[in-house]
Amino acid sequence: MKDPLIPAEALEGLMKKAFQEQSVNPGLFWDAFVNAHLVVPLAGPKVEVESEDDRQIPLLLGMDSEGKYVVWIFTSPQAMVDYVEKDLRYLTMSSRDLLKQLVGNSHEIVLIGPDGITLNLHPDLVSSLAEGRVPEQPAEEIRHIPKDTVVSVGKPVDDPTALESKFKELFLTLPEVLEGCFIQIADDAGSRLLLGVRLQDESREAFKRIASLVANAAEGVLEKGKTMDITLLDRSMKAAFEKWGTPFYKK
Repeated sequence: MKDPLIPAEALEGLMKKAFQEQSVNPGLFWDAFVNAHLVVPLAGPKVEVESEDDRQIPLLLGMDSEGKYVVWIFTSPQAMVDYVEKDLRYLTMSSRDLLKQLVGNSHEIVLIGPDGITLNLHPDLVSSLAEGRVPEQPAEEIRHIPKDTVVSVGKPVDDPTALESKFKELFLTLPEVLEGCFIQIADDAGSRLLLGVRLQDESREAFKRIASLVANAAEGVLEKGKTMDITLLDRSMKAAFEKWGTPFYKK
């Protein structure tokens, strides 16, 4: 196995600075990321893997807080051991080769680095990085989620009536918005409403545009001291919206 172009310790140092210390532009990390090697845990018995080009790699999937399977990828073998707390059989692959195989994967793809820094990779970002294209800044779907974070999800506790009315008015002017729904989430950052939207075009650019319009519409309506997040209904929180949410807008 050839050495990575970017050493794991250099990549992990940039990851800490970009997403934990926030002392460098995340673009520096992604630039190193596309020129590094990554580690993926393997399922099955401990046998030798003959080639990293084998497209039938038996990936060992992880599981998120909602009990859904996710694809684990790690910045180094040590990051993997620290996170799962045991030795696993693994394969080291170049970032681009690995991501090319994961483009279109039906599971959430999660990058795990040192100190439990965990980044959920949006499908558009996976496709871009697989082609060697580096984003100027991370997508909204990427954020630092510590390993021991506990996320609670349920029906809205904060009254969303005023926001629902305001967003209905907005969505009626936006034919690309197909559905809107609220649930309540709580984690280390506190309790807040989570707005889920379904769009005709669910690209990162389209989502950013709608998120900006929603933020403007919420000004003066969202109660003082309250916060609200926005996501796509068909992403990682899909099951939670189906269980606890009631659509207030639907085309």
